[in-house]
Amino acid sequence: MSVRDVQAVIEASDYVRHGSVTRHGGSYSTCICPKAACGAVASGDERDDCPEHSLTPAQYWHWSAECPQVLAAARTAVDRGLAVFPLPIGGRVPEPGWQRQATLLPERLPELLAGRGVGIGCRASNTVVLDLDVHGGDDGPGVLAALADRLGEAVPETFTVGTPSSGRHLYFRAPMGCTIGSVSGGRTALGPGIDVRGPGRRSGGYLVGPGSLVGGRPYVVLHDLPVAPLPDWIGQRLQAHQ
Repeated sequence: MSVRDVQAVIEASDYVRHGSVTRHGGSYSTCICPKAACGAVASGDERDDCPEHSLTPAQYWHWSAECPQVLAAARTAVDRGLAVFPLPIGGRVPEPGWQRQATLLPERLPELLAGRGVGIGCRASNTVVLDLDVHGGDDGPGVLAALADRLGEAVPETFTVGTPSSGRHLYFRAPMGCTIGSVSGGRTALGPGIDVRGPGRRSGGYLVGPGSLVGGRPYVVLHDLPVAPLPDWIGQRLQAHQ
């Protein structure tokens, strides 16, 4: 992990006390950070004066492939046919060329995600994803449910990821030749509070995937289900507004 990545971890965690410890000596091998509890570290007392945190700030920050929780989440996504690529630690914006890195091979994940976050590429995954927001007065889940009810349809159960703002990412398998693109800012045909990420016509959109943390808060798998086919009543509306 580079020095730059270490600083990104510290800043994204909002745990400002890291790196400021002056007391050394002793070994708190069971010390865990209260902002990043992780199964990779034995449980123990949270210590502000832990010399390990002072000497190596990122040592117990398991936001990378060393963390079994991150790798498990990424493997779960790949097992559901979702192509994974690396994101900067604590960030949402990938580096150029991320489309070429997206993979469906689980054996590549430890190296690909070492010291990185998890992204999901829509084109490589052949998916359309509904990003249901619930902040700033939006109620994406409610808007989608109301639309389905009005049309006499049902929102199918599918692979679902929870976001730090208590929103939802609903993943749907796109039909062959689907060119639905990505739209944000409440401008989709589905209503306010619903953003869309899709395969598009070229590189496609992407999402922050399960296992990532942004601002110290996680993206987690809420429903580990097969990715359901994109319902016609959703696809037709989105396709008509391309």
